[in-house]
Amino acid sequence: MKILAIGDIHGRNIWKKAHFEDYDKIVFIGDYVDSNSVSDEETYTNLVEIIEQKKAQPDKIVLLLGNHDVQYLYYPFFRCSGFRTLYKKTLIDIFLTNKDLFQVAYQVKNYLFTHAGVSQSWYKEHLHFFTKDKIKSVGNVLNEMYFEHKAYDILFQTGILRGGESLYGGIVWADKKETLGNLILGFHQIVGHSRVLKIEHIDGDVLETSITYIDVLRTSDMFYEIEIKKNGTNIRHRRHIR
Repeated sequence: MKILAIGDIHGRNIWKKAHFEDYDKIVFIGDYVDSNSVSDEETYTNLVEIIEQKKAQPDKIVLLLGNHDVQYLYYPFFRCSGFRTLYKKTLIDIFLTNKDLFQVAYQVKNYLFTHAGVSQSWYKEHLHFFTKDKIKSVGNVLNEMYFEHKAYDILFQTGILRGGESLYGGIVWADKKETLGNLILGFHQIVGHSRVLKIEHIDGDVLETSITYIDVLRTSDMFYEIEIKKNGTNIRHRRHIR
């Protein structure tokens, strides 16, 4: 499976540079809105066009939620910086109308995509959700927590490192300082949220454990490509696509 992960867009049309036809899956990592440099109108247009792409290719395109998206989808809760007061009704309407097209996690084999990442500390705090028979399907459990259990306060909690009251950030708020060196074991995570100047891949101390930070689109025209082989061994090709 050949996957292209697209980092935090924040209203930009840079995603249009991606050649969707070259991949089996396109994963948008979340944060489609809120920018200091992109107009409300352009932000809305890009969000609508991405949603239309999802509707046209529902099995190919994955739309993850980021913290900036959640604050409109569940207004007035889960607020964060950059909130567009004058355009809130328009953004709230588009997110609510298309709510079922978004999810909070995507997993294939032991590769886990979320907006901000899953720290070992947050994972242990909510271990009761992750029953033994589902321990290798963390992505499925996260989506069940979202769609079935409505565990919004847990998934979207803001940690103290990002100005919140929770000890650990949830999967749309976890800071790089929370996930780095504190990863759930046995997973290769691909995340956005924490700004980096270039795509950073960091291996953990344990086999088959790593994290890749891809929130670079404010400064670099780079996406993250990964290919997962079917021969029983995961062979990663870390190519940064400009």
